[in-house]
Amino acid sequence: MLLLLAALLFPKKRKVLLVSCLLLLVVFSNPWLYRKAMMYYQEKPIDSADTILPKTAILLTGIAGFDAAGHGYFGRSADRFIQAAQLLHTGKITKLIISGGSGNFWRKEKTESLFIREQLMLQGIPDSSLLAETLSRNTFENAAFTRRFIDSLHLKGPFLLITSAIHMPRAKKVFTKAGIPFIAYPCDYRVYQQAGDFKNTFYPDIANLSDWEDLIKEWVGIVVYRLTGKA
Repeated sequence: MLLLLAALLFPKKRKVLLVSCLLLLVVFSNPWLYRKAMMYYQEKPIDSADTILPKTAILLTGIAGFDAAGHGYFGRSADRFIQAAQLLHTGKITKLIISGGSGNFWRKEKTESLFIREQLMLQGIPDSSLLAETLSRNTFENAAFTRRFIDSLHLKGPFLLITSAIHMPRAKKVFTKAGIPFIAYPCDYRVYQQAGDFKNTFYPDIANLSDWEDLIKEWVGIVVYRLTGKA
């Protein structure tokens, strides 16, 4: 949009600006480029059937939101909840630390970790298996406050760290910096290997313009955390 506006305001540069705009549109709507970038960046899956997992897991929030009346709703990353519930139901883990308060800086909302805890209890998970860290508002605070939380309860690692595959690289750096031993358990995969037909290779997908935002956010997040000494 800025390039189009600039093309209107600067007629002498119009051709260059319009070509640049077209190139951006082609690149960021191409499904093959997006899938390759995402598959390269997102954490590779692990096979829980063939891996000995720690009995205590840490689930990072950012998977639910609340309406004006305070009713909670699961969002796009709800697979984190599904995987945590499945691990608890199958006995692969026996205790879950849910890390996350409210990430809304503009208005006070309900605490997400308590909402997720309630939803797990409705699925038959006993209260004794669920712990909630309720103060953190972002990934850095997830690690910092979880470190205090596990130290106060004298819990020993390693822990199973559950978060989205696209978010796992940043989470790993922050949790490593915080000195929390863990095994990564990525989930919520945005892309996976698909057949290289015309639709998945060349046909433009307008949704990719939005999907790139999540990937760029993670790249910027890692850079900022490194510059500020948080990762």
